[in-house]
Amino acid sequence: MNNLIKIGNQSISQKEINGMRVVTLSDIDNVHERPTGTARKRFNDNKNRFIEGEDYYVLKTDEAKENFGIKAPSGLNLITESGYLMLVKSFTDDLAWTVQRQLVSTYF
Repeated sequence: MNNLIKIGNQSISQKEINGMRVVTLSDIDNVHERPTGTARKRFNDNKNRFIEGEDYYVLKTDEAKENFGIKAPSGLNLITESGYLMLVKSFTDDLAWTVQRQLVSTYF
């Protein structure tokens, strides 16, 4: 699935797993115009609060490449809508509010 969706000032490609829309941590950094690694740090800092299979999925390296054409040597975390909302709740600037509303209403 390579359809691009414009969110805020950026575009991301649509991704689905198990019939559910998901985003990568890199997608989150991109649409929120945050430095690379911001979403990953927030995710890792709070990983014990996220539920695998509900808030996120983990793809193996070969699955990431096969399904999404993404090189992910350590695997690929795919964040669901609920995981996204929990992850970015600390992003409170005006852009974050705009992006969150667009992602929830047009992407997920």
